[in-house]
Amino acid sequence: MGAETYALIMLGTIVFAIVIGVHVAIALSAIPLIFGLIFMGERVLPMYPVQAFGMMSNYPFVAAPLFIYMGALMEHAGVAEKLYDAFYQLLGPVRGGLALATIGMAIIFGACTGIVGAGVILIGLLALPSMLSRGYNKALATGSIMVGGGLGVMIPPSIMLILYGCAAGVSISQLYIASAIPGVLLGLMYMAFVYIWAIVDPSIGKPIQQNERIRGKELANLVGKSLVPPVVLILAVMGSIFFGLVGPSEAGAMGVLGALGLIVLAGRMNLDVLTRATTSTLKITTAVLMICLGGQLFTGVFISMGGDVALRKIILGFQFGQLGTIIIMLLIVWLLGFVMDWIALIFILVPIFGPLITTVGVDPLYFAILFCSTLEISNMTPPFAYSAFYLKTIAPEDVTMGTLYRGCVPFFFVNMAMVILLLMFPSLILWLPSLMR
Repeated sequence: MGAETYALIMLGTIVFAIVIGVHVAIALSAIPLIFGLIFMGERVLPMYPVQAFGMMSNYPFVAAPLFIYMGALMEHAGVAEKLYDAFYQLLGPVRGGLALATIGMAIIFGACTGIVGAGVILIGLLALPSMLSRGYNKALATGSIMVGGGLGVMIPPSIMLILYGCAAGVSISQLYIASAIPGVLLGLMYMAFVYIWAIVDPSIGKPIQQNERIRGKELANLVGKSLVPPVVLILAVMGSIFFGLVGPSEAGAMGVLGALGLIVLAGRMNLDVLTRATTSTLKITTAVLMICLGGQLFTGVFISMGGDVALRKIILGFQFGQLGTIIIMLLIVWLLGFVMDWIALIFILVPIFGPLITTVGVDPLYFAILFCSTLEISNMTPPFAYSAFYLKTIAPEDVTMGTLYRGCVPFFFVNMAMVILLLMFPSLILWLPSLMR
């Protein structure tokens, strides 16, 4: 067997190691080092510091901790609670309204956090008790939380899009703009599905009681204070990128400054909030960068051993054409997403798929959004539904994993419909980037 065959064995070994519980960063660093020493000799050793320096000096990476910090500040300052209160009053009076409010809040808050786990847990803490106490169908309640939290990976500014752009060499600014329509459209499709479900079966989610509602000036005041400021902040950040005023890293700094401003206006500015937000950001950023470094090391060894060429020959050997090749790659993403962390998948698959999509003539920006949309589906697909695992950590004991899986399944089909729409209508992804100055 040639070195390229052993490169594919190395890939399989890494997947197996992650599945059995080896830390992602260790699996991505140690296994390639072992295979590299065996098949490449000592020349693999200088590759590690070179890859580390190249990644850590990559300017777009600056955007990741900044947007994480922006989300952490808003999370610890109670912005999410106020958002939920606003949507609770706006959508609670209709059937399934609390589930609709949960998804609506997630669309806005997802644009602030960009991380699946943080969104699912925070939204679950806010929304699940409200829905369960009012007799909501458990599958609907848990499903709306899991899909709502997962919207953070599709709606800019998403950490997933930053890491994808760094791994693939695709403009992060264009990725943000390209994901705007698919991300918001997916959220609206979730809401439409919930509303239709509640019309067909009114028992799944009753409206809130009359005595819980607020109206008139009181409602307008709540919306003005709780909903408008974060929306304005998000539009300002994304608008500055769209019109070419700043890059993603500078926009991230603007987002942090804006989040601090919201905290001051809300009267929540204190040392405790800053300490908890900063500590949370450091933990998340360190974990993300360690996995990214491991991914870079794997990529260097895998390509040096010829694994990318071997895998490309296998996929192109099926001769399925452009659409068929895209579907094969998305299926690989979906299947591996069952058992692997999305950050690891980006740094394992993107360098392999990059030359493939160039060979078959696919727009890298278009494929990037398809890739990330498919990764979101994998977060919701049993038996390894990461969103379900996150929610289970804060759910009551009577909400079993079976209940969570039942909540995932209906929304899985909505996700699939979204990917099919993107395959049928590429303009949903490419139209906005074409307008960028």
